[in-house]
Amino acid sequence: MIVEVKYTGLEDRKQKIAEQESKGLRMLHDHFVAGWEHGDELKGTLIFTDELPEPFTPEPPRDLAAEVEELETNYGELNARVKDLEDDKDEPAG
Repeated sequence: MIVEVKYTGLEDRKQKIAEQESKGLRMLHDHFVAGWEHGDELKGTLIFTDELPEPFTPEPPRDLAAEVEELETNYGELNARVKDLEDDKDEPAG
């Protein structure tokens, strides 16, 4: 369910938010009226819902030790390839 509540002024806005939250609703957005500029009296529409937000599923922790080991292995392999290339460059063509 979506509920839209109009307000005029900061105190009215605070009161409307408190009223809707006491009903178990949560605010989704605050739309200011068209042409509103910073410093003007607050005026707009608050959007509330009774829908729960999607649950947050954190990513599993990274295995930094394994990542470092993989980087060290790759670095070693690259160094070996560079050394082989340098050795081939130093050998006389023949």
